[in-house]
Amino acid sequence: MGRFGVVAGLNALVDLGVFAALVALRPSPGPQELAVLSAVAVVAALVHSYVWNSRWTFGDRRARSSLRARRAQRVRFAVQGAVNVALGAGVVWAAATVLDATTLPAGATDLLAKLVSMAVASTASYLLMHHLVFRGHRDPV
Repeated sequence: MGRFGVVAGLNALVDLGVFAALVALRPSPGPQELAVLSAVAVVAALVHSYVWNSRWTFGDRRARSSLRARRAQRVRFAVQGAVNVALGAGVVWAAATVLDATTLPAGATDLLAKLVSMAVASTASYLLMHHLVFRGHRDPV
């Protein structure tokens, strides 16, 4: 769990950094555009996540896996990633839509929507990676 936390923190920096750069290039995006920008940032973070989680966080499980098992793991990670991107984009869109009705400045609503999205998607991502993607090696019966 500790290693996952470190990688998750670095993933958050990648995600927020890419998101902030994209938002800076497109001032005042609406909720739908924020969702697209968030999805692009999440994909960048997912690439980072797979490299570090497969090699460091869950590396002990990888070492015991066959080539076939590692391929299946990549497919499971891609499915988890697709869920993460869709969930994150949906939460950004919903949060930005709600927050647009407030008196908060636009930049603050963009960031707050992204942070809410990251909290929801990260929780789902951990559960999927722990129980589905990097599940323990099982010996054939």
